Amino acid sequence: MKKKILFLIVLFCCNSSYSQSNDTEAALYNVGFGGITGAIGAVINKKPEEKFGKVLLKGLWQGALGGYVTFESKRIIRHAWKEEDWKLYWTSKFVNAAGNSIKENAANNRYFWEQWNLTIGFNRIEFHTKNELKVQYKVMPISAIYTIDAFTRFRFDAKSSLNYGQFIFRRNDPSGSDYAYATAGHITFNEAYLSQRSSFNQVIAHEIIHMYQADDFFFVNSFYHKPLKNIFENKETLKKIDSYIYYDFHLIPLRATYLLESKKSNYYDNYLEHEAGYYSNTLR
Repeated sequence: MKKKILFLIVLFCCNSSYSQSNDTEAALYNVGFGGITGAIGAVINKKPEEKFGKVLLKGLWQGALGGYVTFESKRIIRHAWKEEDWKLYWTSKFVNAAGNSIKENAANNRYFWEQWNLTIGFNRIEFHTKNELKVQYKVMPISAIYTIDAFTRFRFDAKSSLNYGQFIFRRNDPSGSDYAYATAGHITFNEAYLSQRSSFNQVIAHEIIHMYQADDFFFVNSFYHKPLKNIFENKETLKKIDSYIYYDFHLIPLRATYLLESKKSNYYDNYLEHEAGYYSNTLR
């Protein structure tokens, strides 16, 4: 049994290395990434009385399922920018939230239906459905800090934010070298360069995929649940504060990954940029 499980993990690892030149490879990448991270997280959060193989396999298949749903959310973005339809952007966001929720449940050694999460900027809304429906709001502190900083320096675009389901800001910086960038909790566009792009919708689609990539790393947060629980166990004040905070530490390895990938000679050899370019048709 263990040999079969290890074989599946190796298979998923191989799949996750694809460069995503077509939808089959893109699906395998997302399924593989979700399966691997779900399996690792599930084992880390395994209860003492649970069997290793059973927990590993559950995390593997649930994470893979979440990865496939995530893949479909990214495909919807491709249709959204072509049709310039705000409803498709929101559909993609909800589908992406479902996929990430399934992957998070897998990495936390929960059943895939136990908790559903939706993030908008630095805001996270959790729907707990295991025993009875419970809705909980949490703030993601790193994203909140970055977004507050954006509010102080850039112009908030309320209309675009509503249309695309992301916090969107605009700046006018002719000396800047970027059309737009996605960072913790928001997207910022450089209006000085946007006129040079044939399609604003392609740019927004590219950056939304980057936002989705950040959410792909949510699994990292499952690794510190046990240590934090031990720290807060006998500290009531900290426990109350903790109930309103979702620590978005996943942004740290995401940034590290991006910087490592950026060392490659070709801009789109960076797999994060390649994936964003693939779904937005901005590869060049």
